[in-house]
Amino acid sequence: MRYGGSSWHRPYGAKEGAGFGQGDGEVSGQLEGSVVWANYPRRREDGVWTPNLRGAITTRAGEELLLSIHGQSVEEDASGNRRAILARIELTSEAEPWRWLNTCFLVGEGEIDEDRENWWLEAFVCVNEQAKGPPAIGAKAPERFRQGLTPN
Repeated sequence: MRYGGSSWHRPYGAKEGAGFGQGDGEVSGQLEGSVVWANYPRRREDGVWTPNLRGAITTRAGEELLLSIHGQSVEEDASGNRRAILARIELTSEAEPWRWLNTCFLVGEGEIDEDRENWWLEAFVCVNEQAKGPPAIGAKAPERFRQGLTPN
């Protein structure tokens, strides 16, 4: 993901900060397409930024998914302007191939290059293997996302 424009501030004169940025990017892997987004993060006193991103993904087939990312980005030791990011990702869609994501929890890990104002996340779908049955709403995750654990 790349910032197309951004504005970063320390309005209170100390370490706390706020920002706004918008951009675009690509999605690859099980889900492929393009993404547009806007981020309104906060910088905590300890220097941790907390992304608050909303956006939309359009798949190569033209299906649309809404995107939400919340997390923490922490400066990496001796790396200059690079930040490690951990995030919760929420994807929702009315498109049938992706409706199963409406009730899934996704986590992401990646990195932010502050000099180039771009970042990436690798996302992982967390599927509840402890539940006895599928969700009452939405759809069951495809088998390729299940570990096949045997319930006790």
